Amino acid sequence: MQKRPDPDEIIQLIAPLLTGKRRRRIDEILEKRTRYVTLVLDDLYHQHNMSAVVRSCEAFGIQDLHVIELENRFLPAHGVSMGAEQWVSIIRHTSIDACLNSLRNHGYRIFAADPPERASETRTKQSIPIDQVELEKGPVAILLGKELDGLDPRLRNGCDAVVYIPLRGFTESLNVSVTAALFLFQLRKRLDEMPATKWRLYEDEIIRLKADWYVKSLKRGKLILKDLLERKGDMKIKRAG
Repeated sequence: MQKRPDPDEIIQLIAPLLTGKRRRRIDEILEKRTRYVTLVLDDLYHQHNMSAVVRSCEAFGIQDLHVIELENRFLPAHGVSMGAEQWVSIIRHTSIDACLNSLRNHGYRIFAADPPERASETRTKQSIPIDQVELEKGPVAILLGKELDGLDPRLRNGCDAVVYIPLRGFTESLNVSVTAALFLFQLRKRLDEMPATKWRLYEDEIIRLKADWYVKSLKRGKLILKDLLERKGDMKIKRAG
């Protein structure tokens, strides 16, 4: 069985096949990538919304997107996401408890996206406008509910606080993908005002993503990598002989 190549080996093999411009672009994007902020989507069923949220995450440099799949499979439409799903880590959960436990184990403070006093489960919890969330206190995960039904009551019960976008009209809520984009715009702006050491990826995370993105940057990248590894293995055998 062939040994799985480590990220440094993949980077070394693939780098000569990419343009300098592409390599620099990957480095620039990785410098701004973060897991400090994440979104959680509660069993969405409209592909357009799935795709738009993935695209917003990628555009604002959010690496992880958590999705809860109870009844609906999370399948972004490539035409809407514009391929953004290949650069974002989509973390799938088949239960609400598993999702909440995973977030807490990774140190996230969990906010339910709800208009103030909208749901009975969250009326007793602190309600904060998105621009007043204290990012300095630690990583943030925002729960976004499914179309029409909103958040599952178990997610509302399991959150630490409520976060919302102040609205000035008769409309009481926004489309989930619009809400996600507005949240991410505000949070990204706030992150960029903080020291990068607070929110940037660890070096080993950067190396793993770089290796993955190098391969994905090539058409049929996995097959090319496999061929390069086989050639490298053959050369080692010849030298040994």
